[in-house]
Amino acid sequence: DQAGGAYPGGKQIFDGLTISAKPGQIIGITGPVACGKSTLGKIFLGEVPYTGHVLLNGKELSEYSDKERRSMVGWQGHDPELLTDSVRNNVALGEEQIGRELSRVCLDREVSEMENGIDTLVGSRGVRLSGGQQARTALARTLSHAKPLIVLDDPFAALDRNTEEEIFRELKAMSKDRIILLISHRLYLFDQMDQVIWMDECHTKVGTHEELLATVPSYAELCSNQTKGGSF
Repeated sequence: DQAGGAYPGGKQIFDGLTISAKPGQIIGITGPVACGKSTLGKIFLGEVPYTGHVLLNGKELSEYSDKERRSMVGWQGHDPELLTDSVRNNVALGEEQIGRELSRVCLDREVSEMENGIDTLVGSRGVRLSGGQQARTALARTLSHAKPLIVLDDPFAALDRNTEEEIFRELKAMSKDRIILLISHRLYLFDQMDQVIWMDECHTKVGTHEELLATVPSYAELCSNQTKGGSF
């Protein structure tokens, strides 16, 4: 259904978004800096009020309790928010096995080479890890506790393109029984998205990658610039 988002007392951040999704789909969300991408993602956490309707399993999102939303929505934001603990505990959060999760995010080899393997301490807020390792540790945690809806906010920002492609293949395999919303300013993989949401100056446009290339000049230009290597 159509929805919009705004913080209390503030201006409308985006409006007119109409989209439906089903398990098995990965939906890309992109647009210029400060266009409202993260705000859209946070709506599903219940952190941002919205207008219109947002339905999850046929029920209005605002009618779910916080506990119910947490059981249905997984989230990784810009800040990995790592615990001052081991790699194991940051990913597992009390569970036993984490090997598969580290492999999914291409971190298993790097962790195996650390001084204490998965029991290596990451330091305060992950300071002993590189930016890419922090992001992948947080992503491994999110995927380890995968929910029916997963919202990933710029998960590839600190990664090289080959690693991004490897992790995306894992996300596609995981998406068979869940929906993944992938917020990113990197568009290399957007031609593989089931749908794309373009956000700019409060407006939204939804379509396939090919449809947006043909109808949204700013999206086409951004894709072209990145293909030429002009964005990074």
